[in-house]
Amino acid sequence: MNAQKKVIVSDESFIKRVVSSPRFLFYSILIHVVFVAVIVLSLDWNTKAKPTPHVIQATAVDESKIKAEMEKLRLADEKKKQLADAQKKKLDDAKKARQREEKRLADLKKKREAERRKLQAEEKKRKAAEKRRKAEEKRRKEVEKKRKEAEKKRVAEEKRLKQQKQEQLKKLKAEEARLEEQMRREEEQRIKAAEERKKQQERERIRKEEARIRQQQMAEEQRRLDAAREREYQSIVDKHVEIIRQKITRNWLQLRPAGSVAGLACTVRVRIIPGGGVRDVQITRSSGDAVFDHSVERAVKKAEPLPLPADRALFDRFRDLEFIFNPED
Repeated sequence: MNAQKKVIVSDESFIKRVVSSPRFLFYSILIHVVFVAVIVLSLDWNTKAKPTPHVIQATAVDESKIKAEMEKLRLADEKKKQLADAQKKKLDDAKKARQREEKRLADLKKKREAERRKLQAEEKKRKAAEKRRKAEEKRRKEVEKKRKEAEKKRVAEEKRLKQQKQEQLKKLKAEEARLEEQMRREEEQRIKAAEERKKQQERERIRKEEARIRQQQMAEEQRRLDAAREREYQSIVDKHVEIIRQKITRNWLQLRPAGSVAGLACTVRVRIIPGGGVRDVQITRSSGDAVFDHSVERAVKKAEPLPLPADRALFDRFRDLEFIFNPED
């Protein structure tokens, strides 16, 4: 009975340990299986035994050994857990170290890239400065070359001018002598020319006076002819105006309104086109009788083509004709 009590485990801490760790639970079950197997093997399985009931003698298992084994398993499991935690920590540390190394390498790469760019920029500046220096040196040499050429030209020009001045002085003396001789001759010619000019001016004055007299006579003759032609033109115009008035009067007498009052007259403006056609008729000064005025307009239109002079040069005097119409004149 006491042995059975030893088998029963009532330790709450043991149960908690079993429940909290699946691995510990596995080993606990395994131990119990071994324990049951030991009990089974300890039984007497002789077939010749009497059929009478046989009392099973259970072999007692020491609980302390089980606890010791369980503790051993727990410690082993804890050690494995510690090893796993250590391995995990090692891996985490390695990962962090790797990340730090990657960051260091990235920073180093950035730093080297910045240094490379800086070196490139400095090299670019150096090359630009060298280029400017060479350009300045080239410009300075060109300026110096031009200065020397200019100096050479200046010296040559001074020499040329000096020689030219000497030649000019020589020529000037010869020119002065020539001018003196020329002035003497020109003075003689001037005196002769002045005398000739006076004679020519007198001849020109006489010619102009004669021309003026002839022009005056011709102008007077032209004015006389123009006046005669104007009188002739005006006579023709007056004659044809009268003919036009008479033709209009004859037409008006045919169109005379019934009950027309005697003594009526109006001023008529007729615009005539070449050939005698009437373009427009206006009563510029009414007779006071609208019927009479209208009959005059119709008489003018009926009279076209109006008789015009054969000379086309006189047409402009009839282009815009205005006259007083009085059928009793």
